[in-house]
Amino acid sequence: MAYTVLGAFLRARRARLTPADVGLEAGGRRRAPGLRREEVAARAGISPDYYTRLEQGRPRVPTPAVLDALAHALLLGDAERAYLHTIAVPRRPRPAGAPGPVTPASRAMLDALTGTPAFVTGPRFDLLAWNRLGGALMAGLAERPPHQRNLLWQVFCCPHGAAAPANREPGGSIGAQLVAALRTEYAGRPADPGLARLVARLSAESPEFAALWDMHRAGVPGEGELRVAHPHLAADTLPYTLLTLPTPGHRLFVCLPPPGAPAPFDALAASAA
Repeated sequence: MAYTVLGAFLRARRARLTPADVGLEAGGRRRAPGLRREEVAARAGISPDYYTRLEQGRPRVPTPAVLDALAHALLLGDAERAYLHTIAVPRRPRPAGAPGPVTPASRAMLDALTGTPAFVTGPRFDLLAWNRLGGALMAGLAERPPHQRNLLWQVFCCPHGAAAPANREPGGSIGAQLVAALRTEYAGRPADPGLARLVARLSAESPEFAALWDMHRAGVPGEGELRVAHPHLAADTLPYTLLTLPTPGHRLFVCLPPPGAPAPFDALAASAA
């Protein structure tokens, strides 16, 4: 499986580059977008045949030096370089299973964030815990089926989320960030049935998720903007940040007050009273 993922990743990253991106002339009409295989091979200092074997999924285990050369040739960032090393070299997968429990310290931090919606998410972006305003922002979380208590489901499949297509744009949207982070998680857990079920469900329910998943982007989520239509919010665009917590795979997702918006969460707080 690792080689299939490796080939798909290399093809996807090659297709996103133009000759101008790497200082090459276009060289006439091209049958497909992106760089040619031989151009990537030349930039990486390897033979075109060797590179073709990697893309085609034939059993080759590239050395770390070759992987670094490919990362340079494909203009990969740090997160994608690390992802390339993960999927290219066979290794023992990390164990599957339920995420660790939310620690008392994390719950106390949620409770201390009284003025803004906040959530603790697990490795698959399941919503594991939330504060009072978080529960008001995504009403009825505790009563929902488990698959709906998930940040990815909220962005891609929730009827309210479907009303905000900007959350799922291929650039730096929250949806694109989450899918790239899920790709990174998936690389270390290829045999995790829970992850496989999540990807299958989201792909079946959301063409936008399926398209972003097929782009094979990898990354670490950070900051951005969440578009949300809510009757008790004074603004429809909320800045957010995602912070890594000490428990492996856990993150703190915090919505922030929009700049210049007076008391943006007062009505939401009143609805949760």
